[in-house]
Amino acid sequence: MTENISRIIEQDIKAAHSAFSNDDFRLMNIYANRVMSNAILSDDPRLTLPGFFLKEAARIYGSIKAKKDLSTFSTAKSLGEVYLNGLKLDSSFGEMWQRYHDFFVRVLEHDTDEHEKKSYKADPEFTNFAFRFFIEKMSEDRDILYNVNNQFLRGLLNEMDRIFRVHKGGLFELYALSLVRALELYSGYVPYYEKRRRNEIIGKSLLPYIEAISEMLREDPVDPEKVALLLKRIILDWRLCFIHFMEAPGYIPVQEEKRVPITEETKKRISETVSKALEEEVR
Repeated sequence: MTENISRIIEQDIKAAHSAFSNDDFRLMNIYANRVMSNAILSDDPRLTLPGFFLKEAARIYGSIKAKKDLSTFSTAKSLGEVYLNGLKLDSSFGEMWQRYHDFFVRVLEHDTDEHEKKSYKADPEFTNFAFRFFIEKMSEDRDILYNVNNQFLRGLLNEMDRIFRVHKGGLFELYALSLVRALELYSGYVPYYEKRRRNEIIGKSLLPYIEAISEMLREDPVDPEKVALLLKRIILDWRLCFIHFMEAPGYIPVQEEKRVPITEETKKRISETVSKALEEEVR
């Protein structure tokens, strides 16, 4: 059956690739979710990874498309085409993570603004130090998750995303970022439950996941297969919550600003109108 599931997932990936080619990152995100939903039917955690990677790519490309000029966006998309064309379900865990890391680091360079590009330098040593601090902080402050107003995991992700984007990082940081992001997706469904059930899920599921993440990332080196296995477990719980409640409210994607093209003639008329208005003001 695993072989049959692989064929189904290959079709999901093909659909995601098609959506990517058409700059439809909303649909690309949907097809990436399908990969992960179908992958929970298999015991092979390698089938889960492409869906998670594609979901992240859809998020990043949506951001680049909304904020960047056409040239920057096109350059970033060429990186995505190379990555998608080489995506294979039968690669080793190490190969899958390494290829994704190489792509992830390069595409994030196109999601920085002009001031960041001029000001920040790659500093993976700082990124490693910061990420280890945040993972320990996640473990130390885990009880804040019982507070109904907390945004703890989202806040951690905000800091980790920012630091990785401008200072870059290695595989360790990518593992940490991926596991925390998956946990944040799952935690987004906790408010959907009544209080008694909510606290039960936090105590019996979220907190053990936090400890499992912290313990795994203390290993040296971190095993890419173990990361994939833990990621699959978290994603399984997240996709089951989707079945229970359907789509949970998430981030609102940045809408691309719609620009009305201005002809040279129109520009000339505007200039003449402004000039006349200034002349009248001077008089």
